[in-house]
Amino acid sequence: MPSLIAPIFNTTTTKPLHIELPKSFHLVSGAEKPYNVASRYLRNVMDESRYLFDRKVDLTSIFLLAEYPAETHELKYSDERTWIEEIENKLNLASTGGICSIPYIITAKFPVYGITYLKRSLDGDKYLFDEEAQKIFLALMEEGITLPSLALRRYSLSLEKKSLEDQLLDLWISLESLFAPDGKKGEITYKLRFRMAYYYGDTPEKREKIAQFVKSSYNHRSEIVHSGKEHGDSLADEVKLLRQMARAVILNTAMEKISLNELRRRLDEQVLTGSSYELRYQPKFFENVSF
Repeated sequence: MPSLIAPIFNTTTTKPLHIELPKSFHLVSGAEKPYNVASRYLRNVMDESRYLFDRKVDLTSIFLLAEYPAETHELKYSDERTWIEEIENKLNLASTGGICSIPYIITAKFPVYGITYLKRSLDGDKYLFDEEAQKIFLALMEEGITLPSLALRRYSLSLEKKSLEDQLLDLWISLESLFAPDGKKGEITYKLRFRMAYYYGDTPEKREKIAQFVKSSYNHRSEIVHSGKEHGDSLADEVKLLRQMARAVILNTAMEKISLNELRRRLDEQVLTGSSYELRYQPKFFENVSF
């Protein structure tokens, strides 16, 4: 029977798992067969030593698997590429504990194996797929969940960038698309400061702190765009916080199943009433960020 095997690089699990996904796909870990296939065929293609390969893929890693009908004569990875990218994006959205990637697909119809290169593997801390990450991932895979496409795309692109300046730019594009796509020149910073302050802050003191952070970070964004200024490692904590902020609102709007227009309408209403978003709307799922 033809099959597809895609090791999810840089992942680890604390115990074996088997999760059924749509389109006859599965996520598994702790299974020897997919690991042995990946170990045998990918190591030569990657031209890496066993030590380097096993830093990225081992028996505790997650593997994406699919089985195809026996009458299938040709496996077209291009038909599945968008779907595989969606799984990778949702895995990375499900946790801030590390970064994972799916750079290779192995298609197999014994005794013939084929390998397709999709992208370079992403660098970062080891991705732990624990119970909390699994819970969020499964919720994101439920029917009817819609993610804001531009915000998610730029969030995901930020994970691929090596320089902190590039990461910051991607994350601000994500946040602008969420909070102030309707802002005209001169209004954007104002709308970002107030809407973000009332989204993440539940006290006047926290809102003031958030507003100041937004102003400062957006100034860094402008310096990078307009003058090419390099900030280097000084941006590390700032980029980490921006990533948490973007992730939180992408997750929250998806789980609450509200449009971005509705989100912005609520935030503008809050500016007038001075209430807390979480207290006023009491969503069943609401991830916030510590400042």
